[in-house]
Amino acid sequence: MSINKSAAMEEDGNQELMVRMKEAEDEAYLKSMPSGFRFKPRDDELIFYLMCKARNKPLPPTRIKEVPLYKYDPDTLTAISGNMSSSGTINEWYFFTSRDRKHPQGKRPNRAAGDGFWKAVNSDKHVKSNGKLIGLKKTLVYCRGKPSKAQKTNWIMHEYVLSDPPQTTHKNDHQLDGWALCRVYNRKPQAPKVPEKSSPQNFGSNNLNIQNQIKEQSALQNFVTEDLNFSESDKFLLYANFGTIIYSL
Repeated sequence: MSINKSAAMEEDGNQELMVRMKEAEDEAYLKSMPSGFRFKPRDDELIFYLMCKARNKPLPPTRIKEVPLYKYDPDTLTAISGNMSSSGTINEWYFFTSRDRKHPQGKRPNRAAGDGFWKAVNSDKHVKSNGKLIGLKKTLVYCRGKPSKAQKTNWIMHEYVLSDPPQTTHKNDHQLDGWALCRVYNRKPQAPKVPEKSSPQNFGSNNLNIQNQIKEQSALQNFVTEDLNFSESDKFLLYANFGTIIYSL
């Protein structure tokens, strides 16, 4: 038994080494790209990468790291990832990850991660290619603390899974079938809009204009009613025309 266990550990170690070597080669290739080239795949393109991963097919150079995502909070996860754009600016992070079951024999994934958990904010969105369903996309937000007193953060994750994943055999019953591909980014809070304040000069000017209009209307009324003998219809037309002139200024 000890020999078999030692051989299994050695095999896992070799696989881990091969994964890291492949990631290092991909990163070197992507960093050699000219400025302006970015890894910014669409939803259906991410599903394509996920299909290759799930079926053990070779992947083109990407920035998708293979990590146990749900073991870390997003700050730690992105800090140890180190995948940067060719210009050196970190925009978003991509990960292949396996998922554990929340309950034995259950089908729901365990969303606990680090000092909090990932909470789904909407239902699954269908990802299609040429009208055919190929995957599902779920949006989640990271919450710190326990569910009863959790606080939402600005960390957002899009989790992609295949709509028809290949059947695989796992070493433990706690792992869900298939791989997931996750895109993680930090949504910066928007600065509150500050209402424009009228300057004291403009405020006084507006008040003066209103006062002048009131005086002019009062003078017109006295002029019509006292100095001239206009009919009621003539008064109405005169007031209306005068008001139009005032409000068109």
